[in-house]
Amino acid sequence: MKKKHHRDGCRALYCVRAVAAAAAFAAGDSRAQVPPPGVDPTKIEEVRVTATKRDTTLQDADVSATVLSASALRDARVTDIRRIDDLAPSVQFNESSPLGAVFISIRGVESNPFIVNRAAVYIDGIPFRELSNSVLTQLDAVEILRGPQSTLYGANTESGLVLIRTRPPGEELEANITATATSFDTGEAYQLEGFIGGPIVDALQGSIAFRQSDRDYYMENIGATPQGPGTVDELFVQGRLRWTPNAAFTVNATSYMINTDAPGIYRFDAFPIEVDDYNAVYSEGRLFDPSNPLSTPPVNGSLRASDFRFVNDAPKRAEIRERVAGVSADYRLASGTINASISYRSEDLDDLGFDIDRSNGPFLAGASIDPKELWNAEVRWSSDDDEPLVYSVGASYYTETDTQRLGSLIGPGDLPDFVYSPKQSNESEDLGLFGSISYTPPAMPKLTATVGLRYDRAHRETSQQEGVLDLGFTQFVFDDLALEDTFEAWLPRFAIRYEASDSLTVYSNIARGYLPGGFNLAAAQDGFVDQVIEYDAESLWSFDLGARWRSSDGRIFLGAAVFYVETDNFQEISDLVDEQGNVASTSFIGADAATESYGLEIEGQWLATDRLSFTGNLGIIDASYTDFGGARREQIIGNPVKLIPEYDANLAVNYDHPTGLFVRGELTMLGETRLNEGPRPFQIGVDNRQKAVELFGVQVGYRTPRWSLRLFAENITDERRVSGLGFPNAVFPTDGVLYGSIDLPRVVGVELDLSY
Repeated sequence: MKKKHHRDGCRALYCVRAVAAAAAFAAGDSRAQVPPPGVDPTKIEEVRVTATKRDTTLQDADVSATVLSASALRDARVTDIRRIDDLAPSVQFNESSPLGAVFISIRGVESNPFIVNRAAVYIDGIPFRELSNSVLTQLDAVEILRGPQSTLYGANTESGLVLIRTRPPGEELEANITATATSFDTGEAYQLEGFIGGPIVDALQGSIAFRQSDRDYYMENIGATPQGPGTVDELFVQGRLRWTPNAAFTVNATSYMINTDAPGIYRFDAFPIEVDDYNAVYSEGRLFDPSNPLSTPPVNGSLRASDFRFVNDAPKRAEIRERVAGVSADYRLASGTINASISYRSEDLDDLGFDIDRSNGPFLAGASIDPKELWNAEVRWSSDDDEPLVYSVGASYYTETDTQRLGSLIGPGDLPDFVYSPKQSNESEDLGLFGSISYTPPAMPKLTATVGLRYDRAHRETSQQEGVLDLGFTQFVFDDLALEDTFEAWLPRFAIRYEASDSLTVYSNIARGYLPGGFNLAAAQDGFVDQVIEYDAESLWSFDLGARWRSSDGRIFLGAAVFYVETDNFQEISDLVDEQGNVASTSFIGADAATESYGLEIEGQWLATDRLSFTGNLGIIDASYTDFGGARREQIIGNPVKLIPEYDANLAVNYDHPTGLFVRGELTMLGETRLNEGPRPFQIGVDNRQKAVELFGVQVGYRTPRWSLRLFAENITDERRVSGLGFPNAVFPTDGVLYGSIDLPRVVGVELDLSY
């Protein structure tokens, strides 16, 4: 206990010193807030879309897009990936756990932690098929494109694209430091973030950014795990260079590292969704029958889970080491521009402590060691934008090596006691050729039609070593395998845009997307292995019709779209059960489902006065399964697609007083959401719905050109919201409880920001 108190005291002292130093620096400048140079406070900021590879205003884009500027992100205090979806309709960022990966669902096409993202994410030109909150710092802009984008980018743009740009180095010296302290029911968090950038020599600019955070796990483990209730220490360091030897040639380079150490945490931790039902089983013994060895014992004793406290005994530790480097170049020709980029990314994930029985009983725990290496290269040539015929052609190449070892711990023990199965590996190689042509007839200058096409070739290989994963009550078998397959697809896109007036633009898109098939790194009981090895390619068609309107005085902006999306061979996460209801396989991907979704999305902004503004968005989605394989087919067809809320909405109001005082209030609403596709064996009657929730946030502060101080509160009413899939218990499948990741509780904090 003394060690914990000492640690908390050091953290508090660290933060207090940082805030005090920042305040002392800032005290010399108490000027009231003034608009940045070039910004007209009487009009809504006009943002530009660059993700389409044509630098156009949002008003003139021919795709359904949400563009968040640096000021919009700052006002909303977007500090992690999970907050972005609040600001875009029909977009959901689900998570595997509070420390796990983030997966993106767009327009009813869901993603989940065990299937690669169906929406690509690019950060400073580097693609991410899996994404964590760690990489989000020093944001400059975020662009979200809804609908397939394979004729513009590489693989995994099936349902859309998220393009994130971080703060680049400028031609003048600038620096920034931000200190943040937060508190929540189960602990505290401290974070220090900084940036310095500017000229190095003629034509060369550089910057360094960092973030150091030290926080308690907001889901506190009160069980007997040796590592305690859970903490997260994270260090992010990024360097960037920009070289412009002449007006025609620009080179950008970036590199960063992330080190995350989380004793007491398993990245894919899942918690009881209905806490009272869980306590009735594991603390009160509701399902315990001493004469039945398969009944559920009250192993938690007097320990009881609550909204943000859970009970596990498995030894836990998560370590993440990520290294990224990328270079891009733009060369301006006499006609057109060549753009090329190459990037490398490696991840080393050591994840120990999956408490498979989800209780304080020392029955069974799991672990995973999962290193990855990824290379990506893209090259394209684009014509100039000022001709009736505009076109671009390009190629992309992506390769990934994913090596995995699964481990188990039967009975009590500690981290060194996990026993691992042999190494299994997957290799992926994607090659794409793409092109796009847009034509604006001289006789009809308000009309632009676009046709695009992509050829995609994906090669998949798997190598499994024969071995066993011992789970105590059963053994899962890895067969000795060496398999490979190639998947090919042609992906068209058609778009049309019509400028009805200076204020109104109408557009429509038809596009195809797909995900290649592949092989599962999965194990199963004898007799089930052949059912979990391979899965087929998935395809998708997307249709939308939208419009954007901007008032003549520049104070109102509205955008709206209707859409329809259908998928075939939809890839679903699955597991098998034996005749006794016990899990007979590790999780694997199957491709025998189909879905359809349609809906409406609206977003807008109103500058009521020079100081008072309103922003909002609304997405209404009806997404359902039209097919589903296996014995549960008739039970699932017609069910809502999991992880897709019936609606999502956000409303925010900002007020900036001339003295520098500012206030922001925000309301986020999410409709009823299914947490899995439907009842699994021995889970009939278990409620798999997340009821509709409303989340409130508020900020109040003072801002000058050189510094700002804000107090904030998020999830003011302390709503408990499930933010990922709902799973049954693997060891006690009849306990009647679902488990899943839980979103943040009420968080209050203070943030001091300094700029030079």
